[in-house]
Amino acid sequence: MYINPATLSPQTLKRPRTGMTLGGPTVAAYLDDTNQYPKLDHVLGTAGQAVGIRGTYDDDFIDRLNHKYTVMLLVIFTVIVSTSQYVGNPIECWCPTDFTENRVDYTNFVCWVSNTYYIPMQSQIPAQYDQRREQELTYYQWVPLILLVCSMFYKVPRLIYKVLGSYSGISIDKINGMARDTQYLAPEERKKKLEHISKYMGQWLKSASPHRAGLCPHLRERIGDVCFFLCGRHYGNYLTTVAMVYKLLFLVNSIAMMYTMNAFMGSKYSVYGFEVLTSLYEGEDWTYSPKFPRVTLCDFEIRQMTNLQRWTVQCVLPVNLFNEKIFIFLWFWMVFIAIANGFGFLTNLYGYILPHHRRSYIRKYLKINDQHKKTDSDRRIRKDFVKDFLKQDGIFVLRQISNNANDVIASDVIRYLYAGFLEKYKQSADDNSNIENADSV
Repeated sequence: MYINPATLSPQTLKRPRTGMTLGGPTVAAYLDDTNQYPKLDHVLGTAGQAVGIRGTYDDDFIDRLNHKYTVMLLVIFTVIVSTSQYVGNPIECWCPTDFTENRVDYTNFVCWVSNTYYIPMQSQIPAQYDQRREQELTYYQWVPLILLVCSMFYKVPRLIYKVLGSYSGISIDKINGMARDTQYLAPEERKKKLEHISKYMGQWLKSASPHRAGLCPHLRERIGDVCFFLCGRHYGNYLTTVAMVYKLLFLVNSIAMMYTMNAFMGSKYSVYGFEVLTSLYEGEDWTYSPKFPRVTLCDFEIRQMTNLQRWTVQCVLPVNLFNEKIFIFLWFWMVFIAIANGFGFLTNLYGYILPHHRRSYIRKYLKINDQHKKTDSDRRIRKDFVKDFLKQDGIFVLRQISNNANDVIASDVIRYLYAGFLEKYKQSADDNSNIENADSV
């Protein structure tokens, strides 16, 4: 029994797909795809709209983990640390009893703007000041700034993607937005809108006709079909190349952030998470780390007319209570983001670079739409549909529709695209047959 997805109501579309069958195999079996990710945007989208953050529909969930949710986390942490620094007292030093209130305030300010250093309580304070400087903490004043800089770096690949994507000749964000809107329309309106999306995509795909001039045009076209060394709209892989560069930038950025944090902290931050896990496993106090000491020492000098007095005082850094928890979370978060970026890059590279995977991606939707036949002529038509009509960029846009809307809508768009292509293919075959008959006469 064939079920037309266009006739399904919005309530039906929201039901789990495991119970609906199309001629035997379940829809979930056909739509099992490595490019599908959890729809966390549905959970956090309401919160984002409440603070005025507009949702974007031109990339996938892993990309949004980088440029959207990671940036939101870093901004929230910046506000928390900044509040503890500028609203409360970021440092409190234990001063001698003969210090006046002004001297105490001066000591706190001097020890905050200059770097304190950490010597464990059970260790003796070195007599040489140079040895003390080797243990200086140079990061705590700059934590809000470094968090903001990190958030900017997570936004840079997004800006590059938007600029390069604007030259593709199609707005993926608008197409995906229209596709998402069709989920809540009446069947007739939904059909008209899906036909409009399909016609728009068809015109865009036709406009990307390959160049037939220049040196070895056929060879350049075949190379561009399997790799990204030759990219451009006329090779049908421009958007795909931009998307792969986009994901590669996120992967490089997530790894570079670990080294940046390591250099900024002045300690072995790259193994910080392993140290925390080791402390948990051994039953030690993981909340107290020498990387974020709460009690430090401060050396400063007071000049009084003809003499220079040096003081060493013990200070408390309450702000490190927040810094410690924030940087523990950020370590695990950045490791998770790096793994997710690596996974997303490899799966997309596999999905876009191999022609047989692109054909299998379209084939499963044609089976759902009852448009798949096993004759030699139909196999040839499907191959031309994927290779010469959709190409890599067409597959990319259809995957984006599937990721940002749902698989039923992507299936409908493919159905309309294939029906239009099949009609023109047969018309072209009839015209060629008439020409051959006229020549024979």
